[in-house]
Amino acid sequence: MVALRNFLTRRNFERRTRELVTPLYRAARALAGNQADAEDLVQDAYIKGFLAFREREFTSVASCRAWLFRIMVNTFRDHYRRRARMPEMELVVREGDSAGTDGDTLAIDTPGPDLLVEANFLRDAIEEAVRSLPPEVRIVVTLFFIEEMKYREIAEVVDCPVGTVMSRVARGRQILQATLAAGWRADVDRVGPRIPKA
Repeated sequence: MVALRNFLTRRNFERRTRELVTPLYRAARALAGNQADAEDLVQDAYIKGFLAFREREFTSVASCRAWLFRIMVNTFRDHYRRRARMPEMELVVREGDSAGTDGDTLAIDTPGPDLLVEANFLRDAIEEAVRSLPPEVRIVVTLFFIEEMKYREIAEVVDCPVGTVMSRVARGRQILQATLAAGWRADVDRVGPRIPKA
């Protein structure tokens, strides 16, 4: 009987949360800043969610979504607090250690190297700017801009008043604009003005 109940609980949990995997991962990627930590964050949130799941508590997909995002946000907060207390270590990979890199194949329809470098530079600058935000602001900015949640939904997920959410979104927007503008000005100053060739 217990095995049947566990099976049904797992099946119902998967059914309710299947469509939330992608949005959760997207938000986790923005919060964590890298793929491995984002995957760990989503996995931890799913395990905690599964252990606490009660089918009767959810009347809609939206309520389940808010509940699972709240678990993930709280898990992120816990990870962030733990990481702040631990010294940072860096993995160094020597040139001869990488295996399986084959530089002989080139895709035909790929953008040119200049566009790839520019796109990578912009993506890296945005990710770095988001990572530089204070954790509580980063959470709200991620849910608002990346997950496109409404203020009221975010307030429910992060468990704070709507006014606080609005304030954090505005603060995050200002910090991101200033950070990205400063990075752009520094880049222009370093390279010099771009003058089109005649």
